[in-house]
Amino acid sequence: GLGSDANSPCGRDWKVPSLDWGDKDLELAIDEIRKKSPPDLVVFGHMHHSLRQEKGLRTTFLEDRWGTKYLNAACVPRRCKDIEGHTLSHFSWVEFDNNQLMHVSHRWYSSDCSVSYEEMFLTK
Repeated sequence: GLGSDANSPCGRDWKVPSLDWGDKDLELAIDEIRKKSPPDLVVFGHMHHSLRQEKGLRTTFLEDRWGTKYLNAACVPRRCKDIEGHTLSHFSWVEFDNNQLMHVSHRWYSSDCSVSYEEMFLTK
């Protein structure tokens, strides 16, 4: 339910035609939760950000019509090198304050645990 294009959060990019390759069990669970209250955030993974056949990047973060945000936490590779050759490690970062979603980003940390790069999706 997050789109059927190759670059959709769960879009199939390795075969034609593109389609929504989402997890039906997860969809059913979210629908059940939504009966009481829409979830603020759904974090999932293993949909690579870089699309096959050099088609660009997958949509990593979006909000549906009920206000639920979705974050694809899969970043392949999880470790990479910066331009100076230092190893960076990827983590998805989420912050809540008083049960309100305040911040969502991807962060790459250097070996001294400092943030070398941050891709911001939501900040309040």
